[in-house]
Amino acid sequence: MSTLSYRQILVGRFMTGMVGLDEMFAEFYKAGRDPDEALVPELLARARKDNYIPVAGEAEYAEALLREYRKYCAQQESGCTCRTEYGTWRGIPREQIPWFPTLYEDLCDNCGKCVSFCPEKVFDFTTDDRRVYVASPLKCQVECTECARICPQKAISFPPRTVLQTFGG
Repeated sequence: MSTLSYRQILVGRFMTGMVGLDEMFAEFYKAGRDPDEALVPELLARARKDNYIPVAGEAEYAEALLREYRKYCAQQESGCTCRTEYGTWRGIPREQIPWFPTLYEDLCDNCGKCVSFCPEKVFDFTTDDRRVYVASPLKCQVECTECARICPQKAISFPPRTVLQTFGG
C-alpha cells in the first residue's frame, strides 16, 4: 500500500491540508502539461479524488492548485527537486501544526509593518498591486504572534493557543 504525499497549501486566506499533490504534479509535469489556466479543470478533478473541495470554494482551490503547480514546475526546471523543509516543532513536522497567521484584507491598509518586521519572511507584497499577503505561512514560528501585536490595524490573527494542546503545547 503506497502512502500519498501530504502538504498544506494556502487556499484563499487559510492553510489547507491536501494529499496526493506531489504525485499529481509529477504526473502532469512528466506529461509536459503547462501550468496555465487550461489545466485548472484537470487539477481540480484530480485533487478531488483524494481531497474534499467544496463547490463554493472552487475558485480559491483552483488558484491555489495552479500556483502550487507553477512552483513545482519552476523547481523542476531549476533542478531543485527537493521540497521545502520546514523543520519540526516538539518532534512533529511543521506542516502538521495548524499555526499560521490569518490576514484580514478588509482591515489591512498595506502599511507593510508585518513584512519588514517578520524575520521569517512570512508576509510579502503582491507583485501586481502591492497588497500584503501571507506568502509563507509554514515559515511562521509556532506560538509567535508578534506580527499581530505590531499591526496598527489589528488585521492579523492566529488560532487560539489551545489548538497546540493536541500537539503537546
